[in-house]
Amino acid sequence: MAAVRSVWSDNFAAESAVLFDVAPHATHVAFNVQYPGCIFHGDGKTHYTNLTAEERYALVRANVNPLQPLQVGLAVRTDDGRLLAWEFNLSNFDIASDVCYRCAPDSIAYLASRGVDFWKLKYDGIPGYRLRWLLRDSGLIRARPAWATFAGAFHVAYLLKIMIGEYLPTNLDGFMNLVRQKIGAHVYDVKLLAREHDHGCRGPLKLIAKQLGAAPSVEAETALAGEAAVLALQSFEVLKDKLGNNTGKYSSELCGIQTF
Repeated sequence: MAAVRSVWSDNFAAESAVLFDVAPHATHVAFNVQYPGCIFHGDGKTHYTNLTAEERYALVRANVNPLQPLQVGLAVRTDDGRLLAWEFNLSNFDIASDVCYRCAPDSIAYLASRGVDFWKLKYDGIPGYRLRWLLRDSGLIRARPAWATFAGAFHVAYLLKIMIGEYLPTNLDGFMNLVRQKIGAHVYDVKLLAREHDHGCRGPLKLIAKQLGAAPSVEAETALAGEAAVLALQSFEVLKDKLGNNTGKYSSELCGIQTF
């Protein structure tokens, strides 16, 4: 059973010490970012899947640049088989800001219904720069693990924004170069790996994890990003075992973040 460690400003130092201890031994890392919906949806005429890679990236960038992530879930598998998971609650998003009012109200309502307390995030959460320093200094990046997420375009974009502390690059090539520098050369999308394994393996992450036999019980009352990170990690490990040598051709090093 995977216990998700909920991290706020008051226990950030203690949980950072735990991550520092395990980060150099990481072999697989999965992440999930909870964010407050989307502001821009394209021209309304062309479906997202029919856009070019550059057009998809431009749409993701237009949404990620003005908004702030709410939570980052991180699940780490170590070389001795341990699985540890964190849910970092961030303080940078202000629900009372003008930008927030432009967000999709359905997204805000859904997150609130799942237990996200926007005011607690603002006053008890962690500034994004502290998470950036933790990820950078802990040794997690230097351990060069395989990274995984699910339907990764927005998740990778938000994590990179945290890692660089500024707006995303203007073009896809610049983005991909920074992903390799700041996160790693091998970033996998569980959604695409599942489809490669079995074309019928589709749907939301929980359904795919269940189909793969990888759905864990998560010890947490509310763990949106943390639970998703655990599900993504365990699903990735099952898929990596099933696909074997074919897994590598779906990493960011060879073909870019496929959800773009």
